[in-house]
Amino acid sequence: MAATASCRCSRVVYVGNIPFHAAEKDLRDACELIGPILSLRLATDPATGKRRGYAFVEYADDETARSACRNLDGHFLRGRNLRVGLAGREGPRGDHEPVGMEDAVHAACLVSGTPLEPVTRYLAARSTRELRQMVAALEGLDSDTATLLKEHVPGLATLTEQAKHLLDMAAADAAAKETRDKKRAASACQPTAEASNDDDHAAKLRKMESGGNFKSSAVSAAAGVACF
Repeated sequence: MAATASCRCSRVVYVGNIPFHAAEKDLRDACELIGPILSLRLATDPATGKRRGYAFVEYADDETARSACRNLDGHFLRGRNLRVGLAGREGPRGDHEPVGMEDAVHAACLVSGTPLEPVTRYLAARSTRELRQMVAALEGLDSDTATLLKEHVPGLATLTEQAKHLLDMAAADAAAKETRDKKRAASACQPTAEASNDDDHAAKLRKMESGGNFKSSAVSAAAGVACF
């Protein structure tokens, strides 16, 4: 299935400025004022487990998600006004940085199976380098071992597919960045027409000044001889 056909990102909204003392039920109740939700993922710090003050909420369809952006944005919850918008990706990250919840959610939208929330959270905390090593290790297993693991480890096949999508996204981001950098470098090296005209004008001025100095020197020399 094509990625665009299976992607549910237009149904996923970002909910920010969540009060840290608000319970998950408080947030769920607020989001369900718009319509039924399929999933709610509160972002937490992988190292400490503390909340980061934002979440990703998946609605049943695009229209409900857009309605949430219009009607839930600014909703007062436990002393704060929520910020709500369609979930978006932050773009390329370093090879050693965690891929982040945004990209992990995006990759979860692309898998053919049903990704488990703990798996999405786990992958979000991994760097591109770690994901590459993990996929390489899984693909390096012999077929019998790989089959046995997939049968006895729930969600392993989905995890592998989700990790591959994250690697594909990282590769696409890197390629796009390289293209942008090349275009910027080419633009910086290629003089504009205005700059070229300025250079021509400056060259003409230098030539005129040089010629004028030569004539002045010649006249002065002749005058000096005449006076002498």
